[in-house]
Amino acid sequence: MAERGIFSLLLALVLFVLYCVIWALCVLGWRTARTRYAGRLMPSRMESLPSSSAPGVTIIRPLCGLDNNLYNALESTMKLDYPKYEVIFALQDEKDEALAVVKMVIEKYPEVSTRIIIDDRKVGVNPKINNLMTPFEQASYDLLWVIDATISVGPGTLGRTVDAFLETSSFSSSFDSDLESTQLMSDDMRKPPVKGDVGLVHHVPYAVVYQRTWGSLIEQAFLNTTHAKMYLAINATAVDSCVMGKSNLYSRANIASLTTPSPTLRSRPNPPSGLAGFSPFLAEDNMIALGLWHELGLKHAMTSDVALDFLGALSVRDYINRRVRWIRVRKKMTPIFAVLIEPFTESILCGIYGAWAIDRIFIANRVAIFFVHMVIWLLLDLSVRRSLGANVKGIGPPSSTPLFVVAWLAREVLTLPIWLYGIISSDVTWRGKRYRILNSGEAVALDE
Repeated sequence: MAERGIFSLLLALVLFVLYCVIWALCVLGWRTARTRYAGRLMPSRMESLPSSSAPGVTIIRPLCGLDNNLYNALESTMKLDYPKYEVIFALQDEKDEALAVVKMVIEKYPEVSTRIIIDDRKVGVNPKINNLMTPFEQASYDLLWVIDATISVGPGTLGRTVDAFLETSSFSSSFDSDLESTQLMSDDMRKPPVKGDVGLVHHVPYAVVYQRTWGSLIEQAFLNTTHAKMYLAINATAVDSCVMGKSNLYSRANIASLTTPSPTLRSRPNPPSGLAGFSPFLAEDNMIALGLWHELGLKHAMTSDVALDFLGALSVRDYINRRVRWIRVRKKMTPIFAVLIEPFTESILCGIYGAWAIDRIFIANRVAIFFVHMVIWLLLDLSVRRSLGANVKGIGPPSSTPLFVVAWLAREVLTLPIWLYGIISSDVTWRGKRYRILNSGEAVALDE
């Protein structure tokens, strides 16, 4: 009996430490959301520059089909407060329904430098990489901003993003010394990157829902609270790369210098480098970010802007399939410890083991502790949601807090069953095609 008592006490101490760590991350994510996003957006120094002095940026919008709110999302990149940029709309099929929307947007904004690239080339299983290959090669500028089709951005986002990219970069000193010069930054960007420079700027997604289905509401609750909170916390600690590919700006030269992380491609006599080297992975955004971080030693930065993600009418099953897909991809691309610890970072399971540990160590009321834990967790999540949405008021329908709380509760209850279902298989479905995720993180198409 004494041994059991000592074992349970040691277990309680371990779980209590874990509980404190998870809460520390939650508070860090909440604090980051409050300090970075709740204040007024500051103007970029780039906005006042003449086009001859500003670093040029190529915006690439990879498209496939009629994504939700496509016209407004594409239009947002035509109304940027930035003196020198071009927009490339990338498709792989001339019969793609998105093409008609693209042409309407271009016709409305003839003053913006735009191009449509249609190329059906295929370098690997990842359709997004296939769609990006030609735009990467034909972009006029070294700085590339890749934005997903469902994402809308604010007018000042690009300027602040370039500011963040140049903040500690080795080539920023010459730019700062003579802002009025006509020297193009692309010349400096060809220099090898310096360890510690910024190699990627990304934005936290903020979900907007017009069609209120339960699946879309639950997805919105996930993205605007738990996901955002942990995403901001991990990036604030800067212990490792943590990046989503919805809105990323980086240097083409840096991407071109990356070696492929694919064991399959490395076994070839002449393995591809650069963007093509990431084509075997469905989570190419994560792999590219890891390459910039570990291979080139380049940091990642974020701005006070959010990437507005317009969700379609999702069913609950659609939501579950999304989460399952990325759990199965993630479990092959991250250390096994990170995969196994994931459920312990969620509110309900965290509250259960935290309440038990506190009761075992300090002798307290477990039910009361769990209730207080859940209430504070919810209040923190609601605060994160308000902070992220502070500068995008008026976009989307008026929010209903009670409805949001119900969706939030549904998300929390579904978390553990979804995780358990996700880890039992390595097969995923993405855009109607089936893939199997290998131990290397690579994907193999099952329908071919």
